[in-house]
Amino acid sequence: EQLEEYLEKEKCRVTAHIHDDVMRIDYDYFIQDGPYKPSYWQAASPQEKDCYLIYIYGPSFLASKPPFFKGDFPFFPGALEKKLSGIWGENFKVINFGMEGLDSFDIKEIIKATVEARAPDLAIYYDLSASDFECAYFANIKCNFDLARNSLRSLGRLFIFKRPPKIGNLNKFTDWFLRESVEPRLINFAQKMGLITIPEEPFLGYNMLIFNHYKENLHTAISFLRKKNIPFVIMTSLSNLEARPYGIHNITDKYYFQGMKERDYLKRINYLTLAKDSEIFSGELVSKSFVYAFLKNLNERGVYVFDLYKLLEDKGFEFNYKNFYDYGHMNPYSHDLIAEYLAEFLSQNEDISSGFKR
Repeated sequence: EQLEEYLEKEKCRVTAHIHDDVMRIDYDYFIQDGPYKPSYWQAASPQEKDCYLIYIYGPSFLASKPPFFKGDFPFFPGALEKKLSGIWGENFKVINFGMEGLDSFDIKEIIKATVEARAPDLAIYYDLSASDFECAYFANIKCNFDLARNSLRSLGRLFIFKRPPKIGNLNKFTDWFLRESVEPRLINFAQKMGLITIPEEPFLGYNMLIFNHYKENLHTAISFLRKKNIPFVIMTSLSNLEARPYGIHNITDKYYFQGMKERDYLKRINYLTLAKDSEIFSGELVSKSFVYAFLKNLNERGVYVFDLYKLLEDKGFEFNYKNFYDYGHMNPYSHDLIAEYLAEFLSQNEDISSGFKR
């Protein structure tokens, strides 16, 4: 009931306006004790003559560079702009609206606000359904299994504070470290030792509930862009399949270690995908295979599905730490590769590329 109430309620208000060729997005998030969301961010939005304008929407994978990386990180939206200009010799402008913490509830509002502020020629969405699961689980489910963080609250209440402090008041890095690294291992250890037993069935229901709302949000965005006559490209997403998932111990661990031992490429991917589908407590949840199946078969007027995952799988791409920093943040090589294949996809699609020549 708590999860359903969370999914049904209004979560945010988004506005966008342009001043001096800079678009500012103001974001008002209504959920208390939810995941981090930015209050605002800005993106250059020059109104150039004969410019083909592309908006790309997505999660933190498009916006957060790794720690200690010097200089500008080469996210694929920037590389796409250069590659399209190199192919077509035209003036392309690609604006990256990726931001950490966003889910489909946010994206449908951000699409409306940014398009109303200045309409692009093309909108591209890098699937962030992983954030739908992560945000919903963070605000409603994971908190009930936070052994370390809840213990800190209890200690604070007993020995120091009259009221338990909010964990967010602790050092942000400490909180991040507890959520990402400590809590998943603690809950896994407790299951191994037989200290707790977690049934699978409730989480299957939670996932379907989240998925249904994700589909509603995506269809809302599709309908809005269709009314504006803006073509919409949906990209299937990638993740590091070898990053350790945490869920129900005897299910998630079984598939994960089977996959890590398997030498056959496709069988390995299949086992690791099953492990990811069953994860609950990982520091960063990734998208589910049933979401991928929905997206790749999406058949909507004005919508073009770029099945990036299948394309790279067919090419033997390594879904591991060779191409990823963590669960989903990709390295520069992967970003450049995505830009190359995306530019090729757009160029070969006549419905889209017919608008490239001005």
